[in-house]
Amino acid sequence: MLITIVFAFLAGLNAGNGLPHFITGITGQEHPSPLGESAVVNLIEGWSAFLIGGIFWYFTWMQHGDPVLAYAFAALGVFTINLFHACVWRANPEFYKHILPGQKSRS
Repeated sequence: MLITIVFAFLAGLNAGNGLPHFITGITGQEHPSPLGESAVVNLIEGWSAFLIGGIFWYFTWMQHGDPVLAYAFAALGVFTINLFHACVWRANPEFYKHILPGQKSRS
């Protein structure tokens, strides 16, 4: 049961984190990323996050746990990473500048 919760949460966390990177990448825009600021990097990072989230989701279903619990914790993972993005990355651009000193901040 615990492993189902952990895998589902990590699946949602990765899928939710991949969405802004993937969307900005395919539209040619930049999004703050530890790997650099370019549309191609964001596209690859978003696609990789979807892939990792899918792998976690596969292992969630292999546990044959409660599907309601799996969906609930996947949704909680998506909510958690999107709350992080909303509160930290956009509301406090200086936070990004301190994490990656060589990168420019987005004002």
